[in-house]
Amino acid sequence: MKTRISDLTIEQFRSLRELGLERLGRVNLITGRNNTGKSSVLEALRILVSDASPAVLASILQYREEDVDEGEEGARAVETGGASQLVSLFTGFPQLFGTHKPILIAANGGERPVRLTIALGWLSEERDEEGIRKWVLNREQLLPEEEMTPGLVVESGGARRLLPLAYFRRFSPSGRFLRTQLLSEETHVPCVFVSPYGGEGTASLGPLWDKIALTDRERDVVEALRIVAPEVERVSMVGGEAPRRARRAIVRATSFPRPVPLRSFGDGLNRLFGIVLSLVNAKNGLLLIDEFENGMHHTIQLDVWRAIFRLSRDLNVQVFATSHSWDAVEAFQKAAAEDPSEGLLIRLSRKGEAVIPTLFRDQELAVAAREHIEVR
Repeated sequence: MKTRISDLTIEQFRSLRELGLERLGRVNLITGRNNTGKSSVLEALRILVSDASPAVLASILQYREEDVDEGEEGARAVETGGASQLVSLFTGFPQLFGTHKPILIAANGGERPVRLTIALGWLSEERDEEGIRKWVLNREQLLPEEEMTPGLVVESGGARRLLPLAYFRRFSPSGRFLRTQLLSEETHVPCVFVSPYGGEGTASLGPLWDKIALTDRERDVVEALRIVAPEVERVSMVGGEAPRRARRAIVRATSFPRPVPLRSFGDGLNRLFGIVLSLVNAKNGLLLIDEFENGMHHTIQLDVWRAIFRLSRDLNVQVFATSHSWDAVEAFQKAAAEDPSEGLLIRLSRKGEAVIPTLFRDQELAVAAREHIEVR
């Protein structure tokens, strides 16, 4: 699959029983009240472009503190705790394991349509004629429960993969993925996710910086930082030579006689650094930003959106961001008006168990901004 995604369908995933988004833009802002599924849309995109990579699924579960515990050594029976965590991905949670409809995530655009389904199942191990162990799906649950383990059945591109609970236990619940989720994931196209707290530290940004250091993309990052701090001249990453010496970003600025940590400039600049550095690493792919406005003062958000629109066009990046801030929405509307046909505002609202999307394009965006129509 290649960007850009024009239509997206999500079914039976978390709170999104059935959601269809059509004619998506290059830069898409998803708004709505709490518990309308904004973050779930980003998670679905991560799962789709990674072809349901176990690493990405484990990262998503860990981020929501739904990660699978290690449990007792050698435990193989029903494993109720682990099963309940996998069930949390499905619409209808916390219903019992085995009563959920499969998740469907599908997209049109790029070279060809892409369709992926994820179902729950009971799996067991068996040996083939050569003695090699493999996982098999027990549709009728013919084996005793102590010989089976819960897992996910993933189907995409005409192929099926079985992902037992043990696969997700390979990824430590200590927070490894929580700290590194800004890194490019195991995807068929570049996909970089910026968490709501992506500006808390810069150590995890080192590998992203290494990919663009001494290139034109480094200049793009510095120019973006000047939106907040015009005195910034250069940025670099230092440290990491020893296991206990974490990498950190330092800045050369006219206001200081020597380089200082990027953290010295406050949360806003760190948040911007994480977003722009992630964007330039998502060339020809997707950038996902959860809670765009975190740490950024409303006075700079218009210029930040302008930079996102410009860089996403130059680098062929499709952007999906979430926000429930009117300041962020208003700034987005103004930036989108300057770049017609590129921006799409998506408002999610809940009606009973259904999540209803309302899409604002071009003229609708301009009217909403001019009339101060509530679109959050």
